[in-house]
Amino acid sequence: MGEIDDILEAAAEHRERGERVALATVVSVRGSSYRRPGARLLVPEHGSPIGIISGGCLEGEAARLARRALELDAPLLVTIDHSAEGDELWGSGLGCRGVIELLAEPHEMATQTLDALALARRDGRATYLLTELDGGRRSLSAVEADALGEEAALAARHGHPTLLGSAVLDPILPPLQLVVCGAGPDAAPLVAAGLRLGWRVDVVDPRRSFLVAERFPGARLLDADPAIAADATGAGERAVVVIMSHDYLRDAAFLGGFFGCGLAYLGVLGPRDRTDRLLAELGITLSVSDLAALHAPAGLDIGADGAEEVATAIVGEILAVLRGRSGGPLRRHPGSIQA
Repeated sequence: MGEIDDILEAAAEHRERGERVALATVVSVRGSSYRRPGARLLVPEHGSPIGIISGGCLEGEAARLARRALELDAPLLVTIDHSAEGDELWGSGLGCRGVIELLAEPHEMATQTLDALALARRDGRATYLLTELDGGRRSLSAVEADALGEEAALAARHGHPTLLGSAVLDPILPPLQLVVCGAGPDAAPLVAAGLRLGWRVDVVDPRRSFLVAERFPGARLLDADPAIAADATGAGERAVVVIMSHDYLRDAAFLGGFFGCGLAYLGVLGPRDRTDRLLAELGITLSVSDLAALHAPAGLDIGADGAEEVATAIVGEILAVLRGRSGGPLRRHPGSIQA
């Protein structure tokens, strides 16, 4: 399970006991920060918070803020500034400095957000929550991200909260979909890694005997012809696909079927010249977006050896692509590691 699943499970337990909860959400970050906008902390009225929004230095402050929102029955937006020289509290003495904006939601609003998160995970439905800070009102909308204005639309597409005047727009998006094409022995570590990150994972293979639930617990198993795998999975712009059936003709059929889906990432296991031959076999001209999504060989260059390490390299590359990063060492990255 991913972090959001842990929060939803804990929230459900508090709801069953009739206990109130609040929610603290990172809205924006300037400078150094452990987490990105969108990180959440569930704060019960009594008991320990669930979730991680920092390296341990913000949780106490965020919990106090969230419980204050419970007392007032109103949302609060607070800026926590630890950027000043000599501030030894920020980063628990690690020397990190940053400015974090936190939104604290009282019980009713927190429940709406938690319900939207659960709906996104269950039905794949996006919801945009607009919290007006002045009047303490909340509206829910299913509008398209492009209708929200350029800055808000960009944040919404990436699932990041953003300030709109005196309101906070919080986009609740479905989890990322990972489609693993091929149910061989080396697929299991990749499937497990995706599930740990809270992704929705599909395993597609025409060989029904390979689709064993015990090997892929938590994943959806699809017995589908490679040529129609894209339709069977419903893969789109919030999907990443890894082709790893280790069969030349099967991989060619998988590859051809996923072009034109607007994928965020399309990885192919195996040497580059093998993928070149697959493309030649297909005889199609790739669009600019398909070329940008295609990563072959799949994975970061970490010298991976064995299925577990290959899965690590692939997941690392997927995250780098989604976040617009190079995947290189952080020591070579100037400025904030989150920028």
